[in-house]
Amino acid sequence: MRFWEGIRLSLQQIRAQKLKSFFSLLGIIIGITFLIAVITIVEGMNSYVRDDFAGSIFGVNTFSVVRRQQIVTGRVDMEARQRQRRNPELRMRDVGVVRAAVPYAKHISYSATTELDQVRYQQYNRRNIRVIGGSAEYEAVQGWKVQSGRGLTPIDDQQALNVAVIGSNIEERLFPTTSSIDKQIRAGGYRFRVVGVFEKQGGLAGNLRDAAILIPFETFQRTVATRRQEIDVIDIKVSEDHELDPAIVEVEGALRSDRRLRPAQDNNFWIQTSSDLLNAWETINRILMMALPALVGISLVVGGIVIMNIMLLSVTDRTREIGLRKSLGAKRRDIMFQFLTEASTLSILGAILGIGTGIGLAEIVDRFSPLPAAVSAPALITGLFLGLGVGVVSGLYPAYRASKLNPIEALRFE
Repeated sequence: MRFWEGIRLSLQQIRAQKLKSFFSLLGIIIGITFLIAVITIVEGMNSYVRDDFAGSIFGVNTFSVVRRQQIVTGRVDMEARQRQRRNPELRMRDVGVVRAAVPYAKHISYSATTELDQVRYQQYNRRNIRVIGGSAEYEAVQGWKVQSGRGLTPIDDQQALNVAVIGSNIEERLFPTTSSIDKQIRAGGYRFRVVGVFEKQGGLAGNLRDAAILIPFETFQRTVATRRQEIDVIDIKVSEDHELDPAIVEVEGALRSDRRLRPAQDNNFWIQTSSDLLNAWETINRILMMALPALVGISLVVGGIVIMNIMLLSVTDRTREIGLRKSLGAKRRDIMFQFLTEASTLSILGAILGIGTGIGLAEIVDRFSPLPAAVSAPALITGLFLGLGVGVVSGLYPAYRASKLNPIEALRFE
């Protein structure tokens, strides 16, 4: 009962001095809000990157051959960068080498990409467009599905037809009241007939598909390409997980042999998988988690100092009350318990408000931005324990000082 009585008295003090209590809580609220919001967003990002984002970029059981490293997980020295810049461009010959190396591959595609300022249809336009020139198997490798119309076919590529499959965001912007199928859009000074629309992807990776236009590779080369006959990426998709590593080894060996690289020479191409992206994200995640305690700690220390000062002021204001309680038989531990309970209640209340604010902030970010968020139970528990810890630590000295007061001198205090 003494515990709950201490909490009741603490809440009465908070209610009696609302403004002072609010400023006491402010540092704790800000610190816990930041902790919960960041951890919630980072946890959501972790789940999204592992389950959706990496797969949406590379596809399932897929790896890519590129000219040079695109996903960097650590520092790359200047010499290595210069060496990679000298790597030869990928061309159709390399596609043939890859096909011969892994004849069992489920799909092999190649593509090139450029960015355009806008795409237009009549008076409507959509800015910042990604145009992909892909081979006939590009959609199958990426796992992109068409929701209306059709995808690209080998004939489209062979005959270099001016056809396009567009992302859902482009259709929404250019065709708000009508179907886009068989309509002519204008991009990069060229006209393309829309033959299909991709399913909406949404989320952080949405622009990869939703704001993209896919056209046949040969059409891309003859129209919007800035570098003729060059390939940005060769994608290889295998049927099963256990085929992935052997396929990577075989493709690497075949390209090294075709390019006449000696055993001591480094590859003059780069093979990347979803593991590269996951490793890069893990590096970012570790940095965030290392910086988070310091940033939150600063706010909590400030909040703790404020609570300590408020509690010391409270000891001074309630000196006669303390003297009266001691004269009626209250022991030192009773006085210490009351002030520690008050400081802890104040801090935990700030932690609860911070948790609520943090979750609310994370939900706002999740709803109105592409960043995902996932509430983490360990983060909530950590927030509560941090609040309790700050309250206990910041209340120790004021409680000790209150318990040491002489009852006779305290009763004389004016």
